[in-house]
Amino acid sequence: MASDNAAPPLSRRELEEKIVARAWKDDKFRRRFVADPKAQFEEHLGTRLPESLKMTVHEESADSLHFVIPQKPASNLDELSDEDLEKVAGGIDIVGLSVTMAVAGIAASLGGTAFSAVLTQKKGGW
Repeated sequence: MASDNAAPPLSRRELEEKIVARAWKDDKFRRRFVADPKAQFEEHLGTRLPESLKMTVHEESADSLHFVIPQKPASNLDELSDEDLEKVAGGIDIVGLSVTMAVAGIAASLGGTAFSAVLTQKKGGW
């Protein structure tokens, strides 16, 4: 049974925002995350991720811009709720051109329920 004090799982967007904010403040973290994002997830979540999961980080520069197109959901997009669409939405803030880092495929690889379970097990803050 889950503890009543357990924090709700982070959405993909919230997780990305926390990683980007920390990477902007902490160069050592940014270098480690770019070099081995899977190890950083395992360290901060306090759990092992599936061996088959591949994670890639693309670090933008002043003359590059990266977009991630998440895996297409198996269900019909016309039938997804706004909440479901938010779960599969990656993103950048086009208006502000703020950088976001997408952890491509993690939700699809782990499945929504498993991904939420992994995030609720995190031991440290980003």
